[in-house]
Amino acid sequence: MITQGCKMNQYESELIIEMLENAGYIVVTDEDPLSDVYIVNSCAVTSEAERKVRQTVRHLRKQNSAARIILAGCYAQISRDDAERKELGVDLILGNLEKKQILSFLNENGIHSNKDYWNDDDISFELVENSVEERSRAFVKVEDGCNNGCSYCVIRSLRGTKIRTKPVEVVLKEIDRLISRKHREIVITGLNLGKYGNETGDNLATLLSKVLKLHGDFRIRLSSINPEDVSDELIEVIRNENRICNHLHIPIQSGSSFVLRRMGRSYDAGQFIETINKLREVDPLFSITTDIMVGFPGETEEEFKETLELVTKAQFSKVHTFRFSSRPGTRAAEFEDQIPGNIKKERAELLIRHARNIANEYRQKLIGKNVDVLVEGVANGIYAGYDEYYVYHEINTGTIGDFVRVRVCSVTEEGVVSKIDQKQVSNE
Repeated sequence: MITQGCKMNQYESELIIEMLENAGYIVVTDEDPLSDVYIVNSCAVTSEAERKVRQTVRHLRKQNSAARIILAGCYAQISRDDAERKELGVDLILGNLEKKQILSFLNENGIHSNKDYWNDDDISFELVENSVEERSRAFVKVEDGCNNGCSYCVIRSLRGTKIRTKPVEVVLKEIDRLISRKHREIVITGLNLGKYGNETGDNLATLLSKVLKLHGDFRIRLSSINPEDVSDELIEVIRNENRICNHLHIPIQSGSSFVLRRMGRSYDAGQFIETINKLREVDPLFSITTDIMVGFPGETEEEFKETLELVTKAQFSKVHTFRFSSRPGTRAAEFEDQIPGNIKKERAELLIRHARNIANEYRQKLIGKNVDVLVEGVANGIYAGYDEYYVYHEINTGTIGDFVRVRVCSVTEEGVVSKIDQKQVSNE
């Protein structure tokens, strides 16, 4: 099982693996050259993501010519690529609905991809009993679909514009089972997470309030949420509950309000900073990670500088930088003043360097602070994990799957070095 792309895909891969294992298959999550079947759960958010899909498939075919290759997910969902997908030489293609019915298709060949699957897609059946990726952290998908109108985005045409919400009682049962199996961090995810409950009268804040009534030693982390959905009600829930991590991934996309308008985003740079200020009132160290696109059609040097300035103001703890990719079928693909590739590359490199410096400044503020780290792995005697701010820690001792209280000692290129402050931390 090979997973590419977002946390949604990670969750859906876990769902697929669990179904296969329950049916008697032995599933591995590395590219074992002796595998009988390879499943590539693919991404198509950018042309670069699509290139990696093709590269992966060709590598697998070269590595094991006798194996069956199943291409699933967003790349498989793009109808315009039917001919190209066939040329890849995969044995079976499953769209975003069909991959969750994989047992029905496993011995089939050809392309199975319902272009309008979201009209009938009920996500309440998507339940992971036991996270197979790692013992300490588990993903829970609560929403699918996006009804935003971003001019550059192809994903809403692949996963649908209809908001589909998993019922509250189903979410609670799924999370309760994961907690009982000793998963200590629950990552709540959705394609447009902030729209949870729009069609049912619920919302993300009320869902969290109910989740936090569950018993157990666990914490909650939210995955990506759009700026306009970070409501005052949600901020209050975060303020009043220490089991919700003081970290949000809020994609800003650009620091220029004019660029944001052309992108079809529903906020401006000033509103974004206001939201961050509210979160930093909850905790001055509140961690904000983000996505930023460079080289959007018509982006001027001045507008790019506004993005650099916003990164400085926001003090992001991490920035995912990517270049604008023209996606067929989107409005932005037809915009004039497309930015040349060399300029996009240059701006991306500048932003990456600047964002690293700002992230380093953010981590410097943690030195001497006590934080709670969930120990997730060990290598060469060094234990590692993430704290509530989603900062990576290296510590000299610990127990995988447990929370430990640490004091931050120094900063590294990727995170911090810490020492144990007390043996165990319980969030109950």
